[in-house]
Amino acid sequence: MREKIQISTDDLEFEAELADNLISRMKGLSFRSSGKMLFVFPRETRAKIDMMFLSKPLYLYFLNSKKEVIEVQRAELWTYDPRTWKFYSPDQRYRYLLESFENLKIKEGEDLNF
Repeated sequence: MREKIQISTDDLEFEAELADNLISRMKGLSFRSSGKMLFVFPRETRAKIDMMFLSKPLYLYFLNSKKEVIEVQRAELWTYDPRTWKFYSPDQRYRYLLESFENLKIKEGEDLNF
């Protein structure tokens, strides 16, 4: 079982799984249909996120080193058509990524506490 972490905003509090090593970041929420996961990268990155082996769309909340949401994206599923194989990342470097199957309604500019 993966380690859990408490996350909050001014209006919301929830628990997410922690992905703070290469293997857990590579696996992510693949092969699941529910849950939330916080990815912690060792430094700011431009890593691209794929939707391989996911059963439902995801909401991606990219955060900078100050834990401020810099971009929110809705990631769509891949199909057998390679034209659907999109990779997701913000226009700038990020340090943390919160993935969720549900729309948490967190907005760009909000700070997360964890």
